[in-house]
Amino acid sequence: MSGSRAASSTHGQYTALVLLAALIGLLGAAGSIVFQAAITGAARAFGALAEALGAWGSAAPLAAPIVLAAGAIALLVLDRLFPGHALGYGFPRFLEMIHLEGGRVKRRWMIVKTLGAAISLGAGASVGREGPIAQIGGSIGSFVAQLLRLESRLKLLVACGAAAGIATTFNAPIGSVMFAQEILLQGKVELAHFSLIVISTATAVIASRALGGAETVFHAVTFDLGGYHEIPTYAAMGLLLGVLAAFYVRLFHATIERVARSELGTATKLVGGLVIVGLVGVALPQNLSDGYPVINEALAGELPTRLMLALAAAKIVTSCLSLACGAPGGVFGPIFFIGAMTGGAFRSLSAWWFPGYTGPHGSYALVGLATFLGACTHAPLTAVFLLFETTGSYEVALPALVTVILALIVASTIEPESIDTLGLARAGKSLEPPREQIMDLIPVSSAFHERFEPIRADAPLPEVLRIMGESSGTHFPVVDGDARLVGTLSLHDVRAVLLDPGSGTDRTAADLCDRYVPTVSPETSLGQALGRMEEDNREELPVVDPDDPTRVLGLLSRADVIRAYNRALVTMRTIPGTAGADEMPQWSKGYRVVRLQVPDAWDGETLRRLDCRAQFGVSVLAVEPHDKPGHTFEVPDPDRRLERGDTMVVAGPVAAVAAFQRGHRSRADQRMPFAS
Repeated sequence: MSGSRAASSTHGQYTALVLLAALIGLLGAAGSIVFQAAITGAARAFGALAEALGAWGSAAPLAAPIVLAAGAIALLVLDRLFPGHALGYGFPRFLEMIHLEGGRVKRRWMIVKTLGAAISLGAGASVGREGPIAQIGGSIGSFVAQLLRLESRLKLLVACGAAAGIATTFNAPIGSVMFAQEILLQGKVELAHFSLIVISTATAVIASRALGGAETVFHAVTFDLGGYHEIPTYAAMGLLLGVLAAFYVRLFHATIERVARSELGTATKLVGGLVIVGLVGVALPQNLSDGYPVINEALAGELPTRLMLALAAAKIVTSCLSLACGAPGGVFGPIFFIGAMTGGAFRSLSAWWFPGYTGPHGSYALVGLATFLGACTHAPLTAVFLLFETTGSYEVALPALVTVILALIVASTIEPESIDTLGLARAGKSLEPPREQIMDLIPVSSAFHERFEPIRADAPLPEVLRIMGESSGTHFPVVDGDARLVGTLSLHDVRAVLLDPGSGTDRTAADLCDRYVPTVSPETSLGQALGRMEEDNREELPVVDPDDPTRVLGLLSRADVIRAYNRALVTMRTIPGTAGADEMPQWSKGYRVVRLQVPDAWDGETLRRLDCRAQFGVSVLAVEPHDKPGHTFEVPDPDRRLERGDTMVVAGPVAAVAAFQRGHRSRADQRMPFAS
């Protein structure tokens, strides 16, 4: 019966998650619709300003720079209302929130990202709408999860919301699922979670189509593959776009870093950068905003080659400048634009050089759009499935797969980081699960044992056997008369000698020891130390003074490494905020960290009155109020009264923490001596 009840409970929980994913899909669709309406409203407002300037004859040629300057001023006002959240390329910060902060996305982003990106796109900045809608959907998912106190599902529900927003933008549920899997979750998602993202995107698209129709963003003509002889030209385009993608990713982040280092003020950067974008727009008005109508012209094969080349170059420059100077928006739009223009221009050149091996107009722009996306974001499945859903044709599969994969190989070879992660990598941050980084962050000094049994090099075999017999160790450093390392000796080495009838008993430790000794220093990371153990098949390594590699400080065993790793995991699970590589504390082998609820006996007491350090030898590092479960732990106020149900993070020496835990259990039923 108990097993049946457990199964029923699990099924009920999953059903609730399915319904919640569907709800987030509906809310994500609503957020996307509101966002599209905001963009339309902003475009009309700035369009009216442009028309007014056009009617004023002398200002007509400068309409684009003036409109973009007005947009910059509006964005500065928004930044005053929401400081630190309105300006700039926010998608890497969004990824940080998902992977390094447990999925807690700012609720205000629902408003800030909607208004900021709408103003930016409406005024004509060279940015995209996809990044902001993903952040809007993600903030909706995060809000719902926190409202229902589903802390363990935060990251998943953020992905559901973001994917729902993207799905309604492109009318592409499968491509959006791939977006969540490859870009948001960095390829790490369980099958059960994958199905919830599918439910969320499907619900969002159904709702969107019911309200606004089934029209897609890109109006691609039916893809036509004349034959397999056309594949080599698609492959050549993939190689070209791979090189271009690596160049664009590096230029994009170099521009952001250069502008950030500039001593100019925020207002000067934003207004000045967007005015320059507007000046480019005077010569190439097709370059303004995300340029989706222009992309559709390229997909229809209606643009001349020179114009497509000029537009691709202009978008590379203006998108980097727009986002670097602080205009809010995404990078998908510019990527689509550059890929389509470059692909369309390549088709014209290919038809001139290889007329018998080149496909029809529009086909190369379409495949180029997806290829450049896959190469820049390192998300090939997102690109290919988006292409499938845009064209509704599986004929595109073979040329798309060949082109996207080749471009990705070239781009990732030149630049291993994607456009979304390069900035984080340069800042020393990683989106990899923290547990995979721990071994490289813990120094040997926090794990090795300093007590060991050295054996003198001239010690005869009987003395060696005596020392080993009286010790619990299995590996022993062999040192000379000046206590300098000669080699190491293990029980296995001695056992081999004893089992050999021909070996004499007059041999010394120097004769028996292994003189090839891989060593580590206290500053070496446990990851490196474990690697040396694996390479040399060692169970223990001598830890030596880095200034004198012959002086032994102690030994590091595999067991020491495992214990240090487990301590780090316990601390990471206990204290929120230690998930980032740049936030990892230095681990001490003599300390423990635990999380405990405030006992009834402490209800109403203050930390100053309890004085845990003096009475118990432990420190209270953080407190989570019981009325704010799942929120970030607070730095404890010594005069704040503790309440029943609050959670404390306690650290201290191993013995003190163990004694504190034992006493903690008894305090639930009795008052402390000092309690009033």
